[in-house]
Amino acid sequence: MSPASNETRNAVLAATVTAAASIAFQVGAKATRDALFLATFGARALPAMVMATALLSIAFAFLSARALTAWGPGRVIPGAFAASAALLLVEWTVSLWLPQVVAVLVYLHYGCLGGLLISGFWSLVNERFDPRTAKLELGPISAWGTMGGALGGLIAARLGKTLPATAMLPILAAFHLVAAAAVARVRLGEGEVRRPSLQRDAGDSAKSMRSGLKALARSPYLRGLVTLVLLVTVSEGFLDLVLKSRAASALGREELLPFFALFYAVTSIFTLAVQVVASRLTLEKLGPARTAAFLPAGVAVASAGALAAPGLSTAVLARGGESVLSNSLFRGGYEVLFTPVSAREKRAVKPLADVGAARVGDLIAAGIAQAVLAVSMLHAPAILTALALVVSIAAIVAAIRLNGGYVRSLERGLRSRAIELDLSEVRDATTRSIMLKTLGPLEMSRILPPGEGGESPARRPPEPPQANRISDLRSRDPDQVRRSLREERLTAALVPEAMSLLAWDDVAREAIEALRRAGPEAIEPLISGLLDPREEFVIRRRVPLVLAEHRDPRSVAGLARGLGDRRFEVRYRCGRGLSHLTELDPSLTVAPAVVYQAVLREVETGAGVWEGRRLLDQLDDEPWSPVVDDVIRERADKSLEHVFTLLALVLPRQPLRIAFRALYVKDEFLRGTALEFLESALPPEIRKPLWPHLEDRRPRRPPAVRPTEETLAQLLRSSDSIVLQLDELKRKGPGPGG
Repeated sequence: MSPASNETRNAVLAATVTAAASIAFQVGAKATRDALFLATFGARALPAMVMATALLSIAFAFLSARALTAWGPGRVIPGAFAASAALLLVEWTVSLWLPQVVAVLVYLHYGCLGGLLISGFWSLVNERFDPRTAKLELGPISAWGTMGGALGGLIAARLGKTLPATAMLPILAAFHLVAAAAVARVRLGEGEVRRPSLQRDAGDSAKSMRSGLKALARSPYLRGLVTLVLLVTVSEGFLDLVLKSRAASALGREELLPFFALFYAVTSIFTLAVQVVASRLTLEKLGPARTAAFLPAGVAVASAGALAAPGLSTAVLARGGESVLSNSLFRGGYEVLFTPVSAREKRAVKPLADVGAARVGDLIAAGIAQAVLAVSMLHAPAILTALALVVSIAAIVAAIRLNGGYVRSLERGLRSRAIELDLSEVRDATTRSIMLKTLGPLEMSRILPPGEGGESPARRPPEPPQANRISDLRSRDPDQVRRSLREERLTAALVPEAMSLLAWDDVAREAIEALRRAGPEAIEPLISGLLDPREEFVIRRRVPLVLAEHRDPRSVAGLARGLGDRRFEVRYRCGRGLSHLTELDPSLTVAPAVVYQAVLREVETGAGVWEGRRLLDQLDDEPWSPVVDDVIRERADKSLEHVFTLLALVLPRQPLRIAFRALYVKDEFLRGTALEFLESALPPEIRKPLWPHLEDRRPRRPPAVRPTEETLAQLLRSSDSIVLQLDELKRKGPGPGG
């Protein structure tokens, strides 16, 4: 292994240790802070303490932005961790004589340094590692950090049963000493990652700060992000004050540290579970703005529940749910929402958004809480919970509105090259679709992070003349692309380039024909693209048009696997492709068990899903349908057509075609004949779930009262009458589904 790779591995290990130690401090320090303050001053003094902490934190946020801009996180963060550890040891010493003073100092210490150190650490990680390493390692680093948080909470819970809360202070100092030593190892080799734009900014910190404030003033999108942080922080502040108020009333002084430690440890574990199970899925399905909206939506529901059944348990659920969603779904969506912000602005703006806006939110929440307490101490928890509900509704609106600004900002940044993205880094479908729309499918394969010279380290540029042809295929000139596609047969190296063109409507037909003419070496990349859920949907739904012309058992196997895809149009095209392929070459077959399993998956969907299926585009696969022609195309139900297309792979095609057409005539005799055939021809396990979709209006009776042969003969005799009735219907115009 090369020295560079060894150094990277050591830096990843150091980052993992830093994350675990720093998050362990976060959880343990929160529990210690709350226990010390509530035991010393009670819940009534909390709003004033929160306001004081918020004001001091805002000042620290500005100082942090200036320090990070001037010297970079590689120099600032290790020293800050070490200084924090030293301060904790001083506070522990002072606690032996002045416990009230220490309760205030610990509260200020955590509020001013806790979030800033975490934010600075992640800034260091983002700058230290190349995008490929960051993409692979950030998930495990975050997971170990969450487990470290659970450990910090459990240590505090165990210690709180036998020792005073101040005994946690040297343990917290140890966590930050470990973090300081580890994070110093992260910055080794930092100079190898060249970020010229960032280094230029470092020369003028004051100018960078001013540019960050100007960016907030002139950008509605950035103001929207700050507003969202502000609103969710205010609702969090209300719920946090409610929880602490109810805990102080219900628990004794010696019970506070174990209670808060266990609470923060459990929320850390649940946060990890949601990160693993739901974060990627929600980003892909809903996009960053709607994913971020899960936090205020969850808080609104939890607040409504706490209002309906007030008490410590519902306060725990409301605050715990807020914490879990904030550190999982909200954090994932929020970080993606910062994608359109240029690196220069992000360095100056993000600390103000992450910490400054959050502390302003704390200040607002504490000020309102102080006013509520002055009016009614008894009803304060209920009033604050109701306010959390109202603010959360406003935050939902703010989060959803960010989607439009995100799209516009990302489009502008991509066009102007103010931002550079690697497609493999993009986690959500929204960003991928914007990249496709803005840059085209060709340019996306060329987008690389700054400093890598436009060349992927895993693939050397091909030699001419193939390099020239790739350049032509990546051109934004449709005529040039078409000329290149019409040249000699695509080689294996050109197949991925041609596949990306399937997403470009202007040249999609030529790309399909070129890929059809490619040799057998094109089959495996096509199947991989079809079955990869991360591939562009428009590409995956057009790949079957190519595979269906490659008479190869691998094409059959790939299309059969595509029948299990999550997207209906991909499954629909795979079914048509299999029908066409098996008609071209009767020796290619699909196992009946595979077909029946696919049919069952289709018919077991809900009625709303079944009836709402539509196709996004129509290319050249219409003649491939074994059951639909021009007479019935506009009237046919797409879900039912797909099921009959699949059944035609294992059952006689001509009778199925006639029966399908008969379902769309008004003559009850002809419909009855078709249903009678289907009743006797379909396997029972298929017939039972499919029957409700056939709209059978006949009286129930035992199936197959006449031999199948006789029913089939009658169905075939009815074919001419069915065609005449369908022609008449077509002359009258399309049906309701047309």
